[in-house]
Amino acid sequence: MTPASASLASVLLKRWGLRALSPTGIAPLDPARCRFAGRAATIRYLPLREDLAPRFHPVDPAAPSHDAIEAVQAGEVLVIEAEARAEAGILGELMALRLQMQGAAAVVCDAGMRDVAALRAMDLPVWCRGPAPASSSATLMLVEHGRPVALGGVTIMQGDWMVGDEDGVVVCPAALWEEALREVEAREALEEYVKTRLARGEPLRGLYPPDAAVQAAFETWRAERQYR
Repeated sequence: MTPASASLASVLLKRWGLRALSPTGIAPLDPARCRFAGRAATIRYLPLREDLAPRFHPVDPAAPSHDAIEAVQAGEVLVIEAEARAEAGILGELMALRLQMQGAAAVVCDAGMRDVAALRAMDLPVWCRGPAPASSSATLMLVEHGRPVALGGVTIMQGDWMVGDEDGVVVCPAALWEEALREVEAREALEEYVKTRLARGEPLRGLYPPDAAVQAAFETWRAERQYR
């Protein structure tokens, strides 16, 4: 089951009081290809420092950039913290193609992307700040991967679950994922029931949020559907 981002956000708030779990300032390069779910594989960039640049530049075989890409496993979401630099093109066609061939579920980044026409043609959801022709190596250094990152006001740990769709991106702590899925399933079933009553012309008051009578009627409705 892939939960809707809005339902997941509501469950995380109501059940655990978690508020800041939807990164701001990013959007899908292709709104028609925005849906994904997977565990986070994290990468962090820092501002370029000229004396350190040779050590972290991709031309150096010991630089962490290639290892960071190769570490992404099938089904994972590459999450990139890059100082929210809209002018920095973090990935281009070749790196994105490698990620697609590795089976990455998506890319979520707080900076820009290059070769956006090619990226939009790939079967790889990409969320970012928008197009950016300049290479990231002009202003940034990829310094590490697999560590906590901050993206659009949200702390993201390696292995957290990431969900994206037309409403946005939501981060779910890994330890809460299975229980959150069950809560989302129950919530969405309740909303389906409420929609059937709204479609009959009933007023919203008491239906949503459901009062005790509506909740009891829903439980009966759900049990009957499961029995059938």
